[in-house]
Amino acid sequence: MTGLRLTPLTGRNLAALLGCLAASAANGAITCNVTVSAMSVVYDPTVATTNVTTGNWTISCNRLATDPGTFDWALGANAGTNPGGGYNRATLAGGTYRYRLYRNAPYNNANRWRDTRRTRIAGTMVFGASLTATDSGSFDLVVPALQTVRPAGTYSDVVSVFLRNARTGAVINTTTFGVSIITTNACQISVPPGDVNFTYTSLQLSSSAASTLFGVRCTTALPYSMALDATSSTLLGLNYTLALSAISGTGNGVTQTYAINGGIAGSQAGTCATAVCTGSQTRTLTVTY
Repeated sequence: MTGLRLTPLTGRNLAALLGCLAASAANGAITCNVTVSAMSVVYDPTVATTNVTTGNWTISCNRLATDPGTFDWALGANAGTNPGGGYNRATLAGGTYRYRLYRNAPYNNANRWRDTRRTRIAGTMVFGASLTATDSGSFDLVVPALQTVRPAGTYSDVVSVFLRNARTGAVINTTTFGVSIITTNACQISVPPGDVNFTYTSLQLSSSAASTLFGVRCTTALPYSMALDATSSTLLGLNYTLALSAISGTGNGVTQTYAINGGIAGSQAGTCATAVCTGSQTRTLTVTY
């Protein structure tokens, strides 16, 4: 199995990196740390499509050998620093755009992500024989369509997240993450590409193909281009190629889907000296606007 990892970057010829804030606290002998990705959303209030962006959280815990092998946790989020009308609100110079956080779809009240017993994300950390364990998952930030058009700019909010002992409700860790709703001309990779995974047998006659999809969301009428840092290379002695399904587009305020298509030509021996070999390389996808 030959794998290829892709790192998405977006910006005006620069990479925009998501950051996360974290703190740590203890609950008895078990200590935990939670991180949540900062959220950056490109939003066009004139488009009649709900804007959905996915974020990620990670919980890492440590225990002593004398502690239980499992830990029941619950993760809750507040309404940010500027709540109003049942929504979180990102602000700029007195103007606001509304949004909500959801644990998953469908986006109804039953699936809201808040900090109450019924609306927290919950799970069980399983250590097994290890003294460390990690859980991770995702959530969705939803910006309603057709909100009142405000002056162009970056609207901001800060959300607090609380990691609790699910059995007692006690807070054992807190963190915050930033929310930016961008209404100036901008693009984002709203759906990151997955891995391009090839399966290849030495000296096979036919070629091997693999692909992955990704999504780009840009403000309306904004032209943009897309490129990979390399369209060919060698992995485990096998020459492979990559190609984008399109190299440019024009934003319409919603996610536009593209593909990265890869191939390995037949009749290549490669350099694998055992029954099965695996290898990986990282490629970079850049969106320029």
